[in-house]
Amino acid sequence: MPAQVTDTCQTCFRLVAQPGAEPKTQWFHVCRCGRTYSPNSQFSIDVCGNCKRRIPAHADGSFTSPGLCSCPAPNAHKLASNLRQGETDPVSLDLTSIKMPAENFPLDKYAPVAFLGDSPRATTLLCRDRARGSKVVVKCFKRIAPAMHATFQSESKKNQPLTHPNIAKIVDIGVHGSTPYLVTAYKDGFDIDQYIAMHGTPSPEVAIKILLGICEALKYAKTQGIMHQDLRPGNVLFIDDMNSEPSVVLTDFALPKCKFAETPLTAWDALYLSGEEARNMDFTENCEVYCLGNIGYNLLAGRAPFSGGDYQEVKNQHALKLPPRISSVKNDPQRPGELDEIIEKCLEKDPKTRFESPAKLMERLEVFPRRVQMLIDNAMIARKRAQMTKIAGIAAAAIAALSAIAFFTLVH
Repeated sequence: MPAQVTDTCQTCFRLVAQPGAEPKTQWFHVCRCGRTYSPNSQFSIDVCGNCKRRIPAHADGSFTSPGLCSCPAPNAHKLASNLRQGETDPVSLDLTSIKMPAENFPLDKYAPVAFLGDSPRATTLLCRDRARGSKVVVKCFKRIAPAMHATFQSESKKNQPLTHPNIAKIVDIGVHGSTPYLVTAYKDGFDIDQYIAMHGTPSPEVAIKILLGICEALKYAKTQGIMHQDLRPGNVLFIDDMNSEPSVVLTDFALPKCKFAETPLTAWDALYLSGEEARNMDFTENCEVYCLGNIGYNLLAGRAPFSGGDYQEVKNQHALKLPPRISSVKNDPQRPGELDEIIEKCLEKDPKTRFESPAKLMERLEVFPRRVQMLIDNAMIARKRAQMTKIAGIAAAAIAALSAIAFFTLVH
């Protein structure tokens, strides 16, 4: 939950925390105008030595997430960004504890440190790069048949050149034993699903910032001829280094030509499909807009647009139905009705009625921070005018006083 507030800052127009109360999370924007910037302080998520999962800071313990620590008394350890030669991490993960055969993991290159998450498609681990000493994320795929291993590597290499602040950089690709794996640079943040479990839905201002960050990443990827094709809250990390504005990092770009092994599909696989995918049509840039609408709906309503039922039932809803109005699922008086309309427009079944691309959606969303900036600029101008008027008044009074003194001096 946001920090307790008493007023609105007249400089940044954000809520002001009560004296002595520190903002617990930038999931809700709180005034930080008087906060000292500390360039040497680094935001870092502790790892529990008991369960080998990351410890959610400031969480109240009322949630459960398979990727996060839920121990009654976590055994917290900090992990250095980089280890020098001869140093070791205070925590290590035994692969047998997550039922992963050691022969299917590249232990010669990466030392498992903590468990990050698991899905029907892959298991994701926080690891230490043995050669460089840096923290990395190793994603081990479950449903890629041996016949697809070469395709997996060629498709992954197409995404490897992507270099953008809002995209997790791929640093290694390989197959070890029967397991294809992908390695990306590690970022200290939680994915959107985890953050909503911890703190509920974000403030509208933060939701807009997250969507803008995703649009930035997709717009850049388009210039490289790449679409994400697997946008879901679990693939969007919310990064808060406690010193600067929070940002997002997009992970897990899809591998379109890499076919997954035939296994029973779950509702999880259908939750964030695009309408066209649900109708078995080709994926286009306009489908990315629908998927952005899925994420936006989740940020504002706290749930996916469609849920309940099995894979086919959720898929059919994406294909044929409009989701409930956001305001009917979660009403927030502070949220602009305009924002609801934008997200709901992204989820229209007819592609022609949506925004034609993430870049066009981005243009529409940028209106909101511009309005806030105009308020700040106008307030600054008004304050300067008031200050100049006050100075002019003081100067006039001083001149009048001096004139009076001079007059009486001359008369005398």
